[in-house]
Amino acid sequence: MTDPQASDSAVVVSRGASYLTLQTVVTTIAQVVTFAILARIITTSEVGILAILSLITALCQAINGAAFQQATIKYVGEFTGDREELAAGVFYQTLRISLILSLPLAGFIFLGSGLLAQTLTGTLAWQGLFRILAVDVLAYGGVLPVAIGGVFGMKQFKVAATVGIAGAIFRQAMIIILIILMKNFVGLVYAWVFSDYAMLVAYGCYVVRKLHPPKNLFPLKELLEFTWPLSIGSAATFAYGWFDRAILIVFVPLASLGIYNAALTAFAVLGGISVAFTNTLLPVYSDIHSRRGLEGCRRATRLATRYASLVMVPLSFGLLATAKPALTLFVGPAYESGAEPLIVLSIAYALVAFSLGLGSVLIALSETRSVMWITLCSVVFGIVSAYVFLPFTGIIGASIARDVALAVSVGLTLIVLGRKRAMSIDVEGVWKSLVAGAIMAAVLVVVQMFVYSRVFLPMYVLIGAGVYLLALRALNVVRGHDIQLVERYLGPRLGRAATLLSVILIRKSDLET
Repeated sequence: MTDPQASDSAVVVSRGASYLTLQTVVTTIAQVVTFAILARIITTSEVGILAILSLITALCQAINGAAFQQATIKYVGEFTGDREELAAGVFYQTLRISLILSLPLAGFIFLGSGLLAQTLTGTLAWQGLFRILAVDVLAYGGVLPVAIGGVFGMKQFKVAATVGIAGAIFRQAMIIILIILMKNFVGLVYAWVFSDYAMLVAYGCYVVRKLHPPKNLFPLKELLEFTWPLSIGSAATFAYGWFDRAILIVFVPLASLGIYNAALTAFAVLGGISVAFTNTLLPVYSDIHSRRGLEGCRRATRLATRYASLVMVPLSFGLLATAKPALTLFVGPAYESGAEPLIVLSIAYALVAFSLGLGSVLIALSETRSVMWITLCSVVFGIVSAYVFLPFTGIIGASIARDVALAVSVGLTLIVLGRKRAMSIDVEGVWKSLVAGAIMAAVLVVVQMFVYSRVFLPMYVLIGAGVYLLALRALNVVRGHDIQLVERYLGPRLGRAATLLSVILIRKSDLET
């Protein structure tokens, strides 16, 4: 039997995650299409410059926006409902502080544009790019994440996804239009500016309409005590996400960096879904912990590990098995060498898929110092691994180093949550999903040995999905309560889909018992 309260939370999480996952899917498709067009317009070296610009914006967001976004999600998620005044106080306080911190970051990039261009690209020709980037950092580096955090905290996932999808489509369309019209790579950064400010207006207006300015702001001291470990952790998270590409700048040409960045763009599909789950889980975990304590967290995480495995394992193994046709189809044969690092990354992600969102439990428990130390340790191990493997294996070594950092992060998170007795893992669901995913990947590899063409990628996807579902049925993974959860999630209008799913995944003898 499944706990009803845990099931209610699972429905909230699954609905929220589905909206954000839809956003991720649409955004990823838009990015892939845009990148596929860009890869045929710009050179691999310019793709390397794109990675450098993305690195800078990610660094600014890590220094400023990321920690305040998490604080906004946690406290607004905890206070929304019966303590609206406190929720508003948190949002406006974090918005004010993030804006104050964004100004010097943008000013540094603008005034130091020449030095940045010369140091990172080897020429002053790209100085103008960095000046325009400074304008984007003013929004993207802090204020925009807080506005998005306010929407997440209110659990308005449908609104967040709708605005996110519209913004992503607008962003990618502007990139192509401006690059073609301006006949210059600088059009890409102008597109970032226009789209980020448009999204800031949309998210900001929605939150301001829902959370009216409070009489008193949330206590600054309490906010800073919560966020300072997260700020250090966010900087470490930036290093965790970018150390491989930063070190590649030293060891390989910009063209190789561009190929590796293309592989990571494909891998970002999994990372985007992970972020969707995490952003959905954090306000839910915060609410569960405030109402039902550690026992509620244990029940919620058991469901989370089960469904994270069932969803993420096949996606990871599928990307592993189709890495070569996927890259060559969307970005061209010039990026074929990126398939090997993509395979290495996908293997590790499949093995730790069950842990998706467990880090949110630590934040919900206000264990921000633990998050900070976990991230720092994983970065150290990743950087050391990079310096060991990169000189000999190039971009494959970069992917190995990233896997090491991921393994350390997951391992330490499990240790801390285990000691606090705030976590439970559905072991059966995890290992059976891994077996089913491995069978699927093996079948796809064999199919490609006999029939291979990059244009057959949709066929490979359909074959993989069919094999995975049959493997789940054979292993008796899905149970009646899973179908009931799907029925509650879909509602009465789409109840037939749950019935069809039960016919496919549950054997008749199991239904009778």
